[in-house]
Amino acid sequence: MKKLHKKLPFKKVHLPENPAILLPLHAVVTVLVVESICRHSLIAGILFLFQHPYSFLVNALIVGCSYSLALLFRKQKSLLVLFTLFWLTLGIINGVILTFRVTPFTSSDLLLLKDGVNVASKYLSLLALAALVALLVLVIVVLAVLAFRIPEVKKRPKLPYSVTAILCTFLAAWGLIFVGQKTELLETKFRELSQSYKRNGFLYCFGASLIDVGISRPEEYSTEAIEGLTDEALGDGEVFDSNRPNIVVVQLESFFDVNRLKDIEFSENPLPNFTQLSKRCASGFLSVPVIGAGTVNSEFEMLTGMNIDDFGIGEYPYKTVLKEKTCESLAYNLKSYGYKAYAVHDHEGSFYERNLVYPNLGFDVFDSVEYMWPEDYTAMEWSKDSVLTGEIEKALSATAEKDFVFAVAVQSHGSYPSEPDVEYEHHVTATSSVIEDENYLNQINYYANQIYEVDQFVGDLWNMLRKRREPTILVMYGDHCPSLDLTDDMLKSGTIYDTCYFIWNNTGLTFDGGDREAYEVGSEVLSALGITDGVVNAYHQNGQKQMAEGSLTEEDYLAKLKELEYDIRYGDQICYGGENPYYPSNMTMGLSPVQLDAVNVTYDHVMKVRGENFTRYSVVHIGDEKMDTLYLDPETLVVPEAAPEDGTLITVSQAELSMTIPYRYVAASEETEKKK
Repeated sequence: MKKLHKKLPFKKVHLPENPAILLPLHAVVTVLVVESICRHSLIAGILFLFQHPYSFLVNALIVGCSYSLALLFRKQKSLLVLFTLFWLTLGIINGVILTFRVTPFTSSDLLLLKDGVNVASKYLSLLALAALVALLVLVIVVLAVLAFRIPEVKKRPKLPYSVTAILCTFLAAWGLIFVGQKTELLETKFRELSQSYKRNGFLYCFGASLIDVGISRPEEYSTEAIEGLTDEALGDGEVFDSNRPNIVVVQLESFFDVNRLKDIEFSENPLPNFTQLSKRCASGFLSVPVIGAGTVNSEFEMLTGMNIDDFGIGEYPYKTVLKEKTCESLAYNLKSYGYKAYAVHDHEGSFYERNLVYPNLGFDVFDSVEYMWPEDYTAMEWSKDSVLTGEIEKALSATAEKDFVFAVAVQSHGSYPSEPDVEYEHHVTATSSVIEDENYLNQINYYANQIYEVDQFVGDLWNMLRKRREPTILVMYGDHCPSLDLTDDMLKSGTIYDTCYFIWNNTGLTFDGGDREAYEVGSEVLSALGITDGVVNAYHQNGQKQMAEGSLTEEDYLAKLKELEYDIRYGDQICYGGENPYYPSNMTMGLSPVQLDAVNVTYDHVMKVRGENFTRYSVVHIGDEKMDTLYLDPETLVVPEAAPEDGTLITVSQAELSMTIPYRYVAASEETEKKK
């Protein structure tokens, strides 16, 4: 290290000696810089100090707590630099994330690292990502070396004074946070996450997301309270027996009605099919819990009937509780009525770890893009949703039973390129006499053309279901508004938390329509079918009836829902008699199972694998070794260089989501025989 110091052109850095001046001043400057980075504006960072002084002081004290620990060491200035580097790194991560989405950085994002890299590759080139990582590493190394070049303080404060200062700083921070939360100067509920971060400061909110995980125990939680929620009788609904319809629910990625945008005109309506079906069917605004990202939280509300607002700040249950144990869902509620549950998604099955979560939601089959043959992809390499029509029809035709199909689309996912040279099969043009930013208009234009194609899928799916002439209920909705920096004042109606939905059916059932929360829709469908199974479903059906009668307020309705959710996920499961009645399903992957029939190796070590239903995601394994695999067609895969020995196990996986039954290679034969 000494040799390195001599070579580096750093001079010794001299900082103020008095920690009573240095530490508070440095904490204030650090918060100003962090907030400026998070808000993408130095002026906005400074305005935070004047617009929300109490929040600013709390954030400064949070930073000050870490800085005060440096008083225990002679290298206190070096530690000060390292702590500053830590806080700045968090701020930079949040600033970068907010460049691509509306939702700020929370502790839950630490669990989404793999998925984040997957999505980031759609926003930045690999070269840009590599450059960004290299720059961050370089900054960290330079600051770390600089920190060690700072000389020790000549005289460290006496230990009693240091400990007293540390305790006072921590107590001041705790006291201000406690008082702020009690007086509502600081928020404890983060309904609009992005706005809460702006009002309360990044460091306070990020810290709160580390602590606030799961559902906090409600004050009213007790055996009597839960039994009172589950013992109430339900009204009689119309009961369907053998003629119960298929149920198809489709979640459309980043989908909302662009005709709600002010100051923007389109050469034609980008959503002709969705508009017409919304006029003919029960429809309205759908209130969702996220903006621009967080697809699975809208999905979670739709499938479980639970309110994501009751969970931790920015939490993704798919990444926490749902990986560990089962949860009541639409799929489970329908199983006792003979339904088979299918999940269909034209993106990777491991995204948000759906392949691990869906068995705990009761799905029997998960058909992800690894088992599909999309005909086309967007400019951002998202699969086009037209592939879903055939996959949903395949699910409906797979068995003689009634089916519940939950499909998740992906085509209109961000990012939205600002270049004007993207080509479209059918070009919808967005223009504005008010918006002068051509790059932003290009993004709107790209988005409008993607949802035009998604709308064609909506029409094709509806026509397919209509022509099948089987009793069917179709629910279609947007999971959240797109990541286009939208604000409420940019919309003619609704808020940025409102998307749109409709419910179509050919069974003669009547649905009310109107504005809905995402967690209410499933119980409305089940209620129309006379299905009261599931305590959450039954609670919604009872609660909606009581609110209509005026015997229950919305505030009490939501409070009691939280009690029920806590009991199911974190409490004693009183509502189930103390034991979870749901067991993970034995879920299989793909509607077209992959089959390996034959293997032969040529004299120049080229292996040809023959079978059925191979896709571009199919990978050949020789023993435990994953091989470079070329996809030729659904019946043929090629491994350019392979020399398996006699008796070697050959398998094919779909991006390792599942594998075929192993086959043993026999060199003397052109084709292998099936052997388990």
